[in-house]
Amino acid sequence: MSNTLAIASDLARVIFVLRDKPEALDEQRAAFRLLVASLANQPLVITVDRDGIWFNETALPSNYPGTHGLHRLFWAHHVGEIQIPPAVGNSALLALIRALAVPEETYGDVSHLVAKLDAAGGNTIRVGPFKLGAGPPPPPVAEVAPPAPAPPPPAPPAPAPLPPAPVPQASRPTPGPRSQTDETLGELGPDAMSEQKVGMMHFLTLERKATSGLDQVIQKLEAASPKQDISDLINELVIAGDKATREKDYEGLLRTATALIAMEAKGGPAAEHRSYGIALRRLLPRSAIEPLAKLAVGGAHRAEAIVILKRMGADATEVLLHQLATATSASERRGYFNALTQMTEGTGLLVHMLTHDDWFVVRNAAELCGEIKLEAAVPELTKRIHHEDERVRRSVAGALARIGTQAVVEPLRQALKDASPLVRLEVAQGIQGRGLRALAMPLAVAAEEETKPDVHNEMLLALGRIGTPEAVQVISKAAEPGGKFLNRKPLATRLAAVHALGLAGGPAVSYLRHLLQDDSAEVRAAAQRALAALSEAK
Repeated sequence: MSNTLAIASDLARVIFVLRDKPEALDEQRAAFRLLVASLANQPLVITVDRDGIWFNETALPSNYPGTHGLHRLFWAHHVGEIQIPPAVGNSALLALIRALAVPEETYGDVSHLVAKLDAAGGNTIRVGPFKLGAGPPPPPVAEVAPPAPAPPPPAPPAPAPLPPAPVPQASRPTPGPRSQTDETLGELGPDAMSEQKVGMMHFLTLERKATSGLDQVIQKLEAASPKQDISDLINELVIAGDKATREKDYEGLLRTATALIAMEAKGGPAAEHRSYGIALRRLLPRSAIEPLAKLAVGGAHRAEAIVILKRMGADATEVLLHQLATATSASERRGYFNALTQMTEGTGLLVHMLTHDDWFVVRNAAELCGEIKLEAAVPELTKRIHHEDERVRRSVAGALARIGTQAVVEPLRQALKDASPLVRLEVAQGIQGRGLRALAMPLAVAAEEETKPDVHNEMLLALGRIGTPEAVQVISKAAEPGGKFLNRKPLATRLAAVHALGLAGGPAVSYLRHLLQDDSAEVRAAAQRALAALSEAK
């Protein structure tokens, strides 16, 4: 218990000194040495929930110096667990402290912190989110300075907390091989981060430099030579982008992400590519993707926003789907719909939306499945071919027809018998090619039984697009004039049949030539146009 309290006190000390006293370099070094000595190469697991903090399964007393400050900080950063392995390197430990010693609201979620930790070389330390049901964070407190010294709980006995100034080494266990001298931060051990890389002093310097302007940082990055170490410039750019996010300057955030993607596309060493990817994850947690999704709906920045969303993959797809489901206007829904048609990842989320309780969410999801021809959605779409809402059935039927694989034949056969003419019309309009040859006969039967002229004519056109010999025979009969007085076919139906013969191509040429002798001038002209179009297509 005594050593646990010492570790907690030293961790709080170094985090808050770094955060609140960026110029106190000696105090920062002393605090870090004490933390290294307290850890003494042993593993540490920190667990956080709404009631308190546990260091290696030992609960910290709520009145112990630094406990409340650490608790509040971990909640603000969405940190529920930290696992520090035994004999952790100084560079990894410094990376964790640097990632924690930032203002509240810096991270949209814990993945943002993890990405920053990984980028700084701290990937041996595991950081996780709160467990489900952890409850709301503790209320804010006025104290943000480093924890003040106070005596430990009476039992069991614990060492008195250290004052802010450096304490003689005799008051703590002898530092291990990772701590050497106090002259410079870089001398803390052979694996310590240098200020030229991503050391905590250097990070603070970058944070101040980044305020010089986003455009200036972008220009420096674009002007960098292929052999130049650009890790500092990438850090500056991400910090500037973080600042833009906090200030709700989403156009600035857009420029930052666009610059990173553009530099990534130019190519370079594999390590450099990884740096760009890590920087993008740091820059664009879900909370930052949402405003960019709104920019993708329309306006001057739509194209750039969609490029960024595509690069962010499934996370961006999830955000767009949520925005689509909650959009309040038709223009917004159409904008999110159009953006989603550009996405190539996260389609499993789209299939899941087909199980939603709200009819309009299912309808939008079905239409998207059809637009991107998502074959994986066919089983769920099939289950909704008899949905109680006609609007859903219509979108589902159209989506299945556009997907056009053999798996959709049976559900489309059922949809051709739907009580709603709009659903039957959607099936006919969705059939776009010869991939649904198996539907030729069901479609021919449906056309013969169809009582709505516009639906019947659209079925003839669908048969033409299928173009099998059986389909051409059905169309050719529809193109015939019928009796001279009784059973005379409407001109609109005959013209639709001629157009369908033109769509069928080669198998229909002889029928079209026969129609050049038809009594109707309109039919003769239509047949002539169809033959001319086929001749030009050869």
